[in-house]
Amino acid sequence: MSDRKLSKRMFWNVLIISVITIPLVLLVLFVMGMTNGEEFSPDDFSRRSFYYNRVPLLKWTVIGKQYSDTTSDLEQTLLADGLIPPTANKTKVWHLSSDTAGTFDGYLTYECDARFLTEYLDLLDSNASPYWIAWNSKYPDTAKVFWPLVADLARHEMYLAVPDIMRYAMSVESDEEPEKFEDRLNELVANAYLDLGEIDLTADRLSRASDRLTRSIELVPSPEAYQLRADVFESLGQQTRATDDRDAAEKFTSAEE
Repeated sequence: MSDRKLSKRMFWNVLIISVITIPLVLLVLFVMGMTNGEEFSPDDFSRRSFYYNRVPLLKWTVIGKQYSDTTSDLEQTLLADGLIPPTANKTKVWHLSSDTAGTFDGYLTYECDARFLTEYLDLLDSNASPYWIAWNSKYPDTAKVFWPLVADLARHEMYLAVPDIMRYAMSVESDEEPEKFEDRLNELVANAYLDLGEIDLTADRLSRASDRLTRSIELVPSPEAYQLRADVFESLGQQTRATDDRDAAEKFTSAEE
């Protein structure tokens, strides 16, 4: 076979391979590598969707993150109506609520815990209208008590505790006893901080354990919270503060007896 014929054959082979492989490569890059999701800001309850493109497995970014605002009427009114307090953060905090992370990654991690709140914010009533807008209108005094605590949980990344208090709020049948509602809500939130504070202590996340147990005590003081925080202070070498908390726990126990 002459060199000319061989070169021509190689040319056609390369062309055929290119015609087959290039579309496959583009499919991997621009379809299988496309990632999208949503983020939630506990600062003002705004939301934004995003997408980006990266090479699967290699995780080389082809298209950087592109954002679009997805904040709903409910979230806009919560801040505008003073139902959630503003923050002093100079840079807005964003938490993941969803992230497809590409076909080859295939995960929805604990980092997407904000979804436990956003899924409730998206609830619709029987008329396909935003549930919480109607709820706020029906129970205005209760709403003033409810939403600041929801914001507090979100800002402390306590999203796992959100479903319980959202369901409790949905059980409200009257706006005439906001104080009673607040007392029960404080109990639920305090217990959530207590439970997750204990988990943090067990995992040796001492700073976060201290913060969460302190918040539990601020809402509803309990001997369990004082005792656990004493364990935290002891682990941190803060013996005086540990002793004070153990004394407080004993006083609570004696009073209950």
